[in-house]
Amino acid sequence: MAHQGPWLAQLDGLAEEFESHQIIQAEEQERADKEFYKILRDACDVVRDAEKNASPELPAIVEKAHSLLNDALDWAIGDDRYEFISCFSASKDAPEVEDSLEMCRSDIADGFVQFSQWLFPGAPLSTLPKFARTPAWTKSPRPHPFSTRLARFREGVASPASDETPLAQIIYQARAEASIDFTSATDAMDLSSGGSILAMAGSGGWKGRDPRLHYYLLEDQDDDCMEGADMDPGLSNVARYVATDEERKLVFLADDDRIKSFSWAPAADGKVRSRLPNVHTMNSLRDFSGPISLLSNGRIVRVGKGQAAIWTLDELEKHQDHPGKLIGEGKLNTDNSWRESGSKRIEMSSGTRPHSIVAFADDPTYAPTTLHVHASSGHLLCGERRGSVEHSFGCVSIDLEHGGRRVTRYLGHGSDIERITTSAGDPNVFITAGGDGFARMFDLRRPMPVLSFNTGAQSEACVDVVFVHPDGIPTLFTGGEYMEQVKVWDVRARSVVYELSTGNNTVSAMAWDSRRSSLHVATKCIRMNGMGERSGYRKARIPRWATWKAIEKEAEALKAGTGACSVPSDTEDVAALEETRGNAEVANQDPVTENVAGAQPGQETAMDVIQDSPGAQVTADTTVEDEEVLDVEEDEDYEEEDEDGMDDEDGGEDPDEEEESVEEEPDDIDEEYSARMRWPTNCYHKENFFGYAFDAGEDTLSEFTICVSDYKVHRLCIARLVRWQYKAEPNMMQVPPTSDFDF
Repeated sequence: MAHQGPWLAQLDGLAEEFESHQIIQAEEQERADKEFYKILRDACDVVRDAEKNASPELPAIVEKAHSLLNDALDWAIGDDRYEFISCFSASKDAPEVEDSLEMCRSDIADGFVQFSQWLFPGAPLSTLPKFARTPAWTKSPRPHPFSTRLARFREGVASPASDETPLAQIIYQARAEASIDFTSATDAMDLSSGGSILAMAGSGGWKGRDPRLHYYLLEDQDDDCMEGADMDPGLSNVARYVATDEERKLVFLADDDRIKSFSWAPAADGKVRSRLPNVHTMNSLRDFSGPISLLSNGRIVRVGKGQAAIWTLDELEKHQDHPGKLIGEGKLNTDNSWRESGSKRIEMSSGTRPHSIVAFADDPTYAPTTLHVHASSGHLLCGERRGSVEHSFGCVSIDLEHGGRRVTRYLGHGSDIERITTSAGDPNVFITAGGDGFARMFDLRRPMPVLSFNTGAQSEACVDVVFVHPDGIPTLFTGGEYMEQVKVWDVRARSVVYELSTGNNTVSAMAWDSRRSSLHVATKCIRMNGMGERSGYRKARIPRWATWKAIEKEAEALKAGTGACSVPSDTEDVAALEETRGNAEVANQDPVTENVAGAQPGQETAMDVIQDSPGAQVTADTTVEDEEVLDVEEDEDYEEEDEDGMDDEDGGEDPDEEEESVEEEPDDIDEEYSARMRWPTNCYHKENFFGYAFDAGEDTLSEFTICVSDYKVHRLCIARLVRWQYKAEPNMMQVPPTSDFDF
């Protein structure tokens, strides 16, 4: 039976401890850190204990714990006492999940090596710490001949997929091909519910001050390339939010002042215009500058401080109803515009005012900066970022249909909440991407996270997360900022399976296309500024096995062995494969607590797959073996692996061989190929980390001209969209070109 308990008093005591903690002197920093994190952890434990005992005071306990945590975090981060907050919300039953691969940025590792060799001349590499000696890609597992060379798999991680789960098997084996396209710098991205359009809100023009709408009609895309369209939406400032309405074929784009909608419905001739027609303009009253989202019954919502504005789409005036006339009262006030004064590209309608405004009943100061509508309940999942009105790190669900009341508060975030996402595969779970480098999994009914994924080793923000259930298997994709990659997590096994290269570009946003089993990743080159000035590059040093020539020869070997390959011989995409499974229901299991059933056979290393044994065919149990793949038949730098590919009968490493296994022979650099290529000096991955050395910093095509109505705009592009298409038999040669610019 629920009963009163000591939890509120315990939180009062922790608040007093925090007050005392703040006066600890600087020379006691180590003790201060331990005490600080103990206060945070104890506050979370109080909430968990109260929930476990079904305390009727739980809502009040959660609110008091939130206040304590918020004060502590504001003190720690607000004065830059802590750059990153370690995970304090984990527990034995809700652990922190870490990446098994320990490494650091390539320039730090190189600098440590150089310093160590200067300090200890002639010392072997094995004396260096583990983080400074990450093995080359050829020493990493590669589970399938069609696994992309732009994936890096983790040692000792068994796949949860099998032949009975073909889609998941292809995803977990990274059987994918990459297509790229140049885009505007992306602030937000949304894929329509039916998979018809991918819309991106971005910036361009002089110093990135002009708003851009970049979009892709996904039905019209080729398998081997992406081709999008770019347009000026006529807003007065850069658009920071985007949403799509599949039913009405509308894209909504919002800057601080207005929301504008654009139609991708076909015209009378059956074609979609490259410049999408503007349909609606909505006035945000400058009180509602937060994110937007589509609600049920044909409505759109935009949040502000302590309230939300709602428009009913079918009641809005359309520009097509009165061609040439403005919508709303008077003209737009452009006094806060960063665009060129008097620009004719700004559409001057002030816009339709909200049809209704709902105040947040429980907190008149709450100002969400992240928004996601939970489909089954209709509640708004809201998060805050630092810089909001109260410097809060709150995450709540709000019921707009019942007076804007707060349904649940969720604790445990140590910094900004960047994104919130859900999956139809588990309606009771949502994931947050945090500025503290963690993706957190929540059960909608519980205030504390059930899992915390350390996506960035505490050195970067988790900028976005995608939650999917291929064949019912819960899977996360997380996007890295400074680590410049996408990690794929097996939620049940609580481990990273592999990471995908983004070409040394930071991730801006991600979206999953379930119809085509494709992951779309918006990226940006941080080594090129808005003026097109590039910095921080050096001559590349690319191993022979990481060149385009190696890819080409491996593809030829695969093609020659297709008849003996056990993977499907047709080239149907995964969506077609999924249909063969019929209408089998996904098991309703808890993705957090379910154990992985049935370990898969040991994975081959990437070197096993491309080793130089002549004349072999490709089968399910053999490898791609062609002596020309590496083009190192006379190179003595590569040594044979053990015959069984493992060091002991348990599949683990032999402790006696550990030091030898990490001591790397020098890579066989293709000097001629490398002479044309460039590589960032301060990137996270070295040229030998993936099976193909790909850098997205080249700008051969990044300067181009787009036509808008009767005038032209010259735009410098520093961003790319990468599409990863998962297929049974991907085209192994479909990888992006790497940097080859002059210094």
